[in-house]
Amino acid sequence: MLFGKTTQTVQNVIEESLSFDGPPDAMISVAGKVYLYFAGNGYLGLQADPDILAATCEATLRYGVGTGTTRTAFTSPPVFEVERRTAEMLGTEKALYTASGYVANQILLETLEGTFDRIFIDESAHYSLFDAAKRIRSNRCRPLTFRHRNVDDLKEKLDRNLQLHEKPLVITDGVFSMLGTVAPVNDYLELLEKYEGASLWLDDAHGFGVLGDRGLGTLDSFGIDTAQINRTPHDAADTFGIFNEYETPAGAAAKLFLSFSLSKAVGGGGGIIPGSETFVQRLKDRSAVYYGASAPASPVAAATAKALSVLSVPNRLNQLRRNTAYLKTKLRKLGLTINNSDVPIVILTLGSSGNMRRIQKQLSEQGILISYLPRYAGLGSEGALRIAVFASHTTEMLNELLEQLKQLLPR
Repeated sequence: MLFGKTTQTVQNVIEESLSFDGPPDAMISVAGKVYLYFAGNGYLGLQADPDILAATCEATLRYGVGTGTTRTAFTSPPVFEVERRTAEMLGTEKALYTASGYVANQILLETLEGTFDRIFIDESAHYSLFDAAKRIRSNRCRPLTFRHRNVDDLKEKLDRNLQLHEKPLVITDGVFSMLGTVAPVNDYLELLEKYEGASLWLDDAHGFGVLGDRGLGTLDSFGIDTAQINRTPHDAADTFGIFNEYETPAGAAAKLFLSFSLSKAVGGGGGIIPGSETFVQRLKDRSAVYYGASAPASPVAAATAKALSVLSVPNRLNQLRRNTAYLKTKLRKLGLTINNSDVPIVILTLGSSGNMRRIQKQLSEQGILISYLPRYAGLGSEGALRIAVFASHTTEMLNELLEQLKQLLPR
């Protein structure tokens, strides 16, 4: 009994030390202490927006927490609103809203089964993409990894493993949240023109709301029309249950698929698969996950719909880019190697694992929270420090981080 009580007490202490006292933002309170927060992925600072929180409360009182059924039966209006707003932003006919980005990835790849013969996946892709690939029943579709963002290695893997008339599906993140890098989408598309029936699928969880002229994500940043994703070539009926019209020859443009989470920059929750009306209907018709999973919670859907409406106003995105550019410029002046992309993520490798843990700990003692990543595909064996930039960070907050970090760097 004493042992159980002691264990429970230790667990309570651990949970308290890791629990927010309020919504995550540029400043947060943890266990009663206020910190500057440079971790997580709330890039636009919407998780604590008063209007979004109000929309959550209003929806809870009006619709309750959940529908008590799956999407195949009844659905609350905020869920449909998320789908309408996302489709309108991306220029697609429809969108499918799911309870999480993880679920969205399961549904999309499950629906695409039969349109490809081999899967090739970036070694640093998100776990949800690997997990989705594991659900594919065919042994030949077990994913083959290629080196992170390495087009030459991808080509070598394609040439070595594809047999005549086999169709490849290449899977990648748009923005790699643990590395701060962006997939070379145009290079992939150019390469895949050489392969019959080739497809490219991006999970853009950390790109949507952040990259591109309109903040529509990685494809937008490459000048790719988002209205062209997740389509069948003719959007015609497929009586055989698979996308037979995807038998495209080599030399044709690769088919492009997209999914993403709405819990990062958007500040809401759930996952989304936009696309043509025919494509989205096929998602619903063919996915066992769609049939078995609960609908997104009504309050979360209402918050997400409100956040999507905020994204149409560019103020936050512009501020996020100013903050990102400012921090990266100042870090370079400290002698650190930093990329100049719009991705609001900074990855620092500063010596050994022990040294980086020391830096993280000493920053926390000064009231600043950043992340230490002990391991991730694409990082070195010692791991790395990760700094996330928010639109809600002030210049004073960024300068405080810079000043404290400067004191901890080797002289």
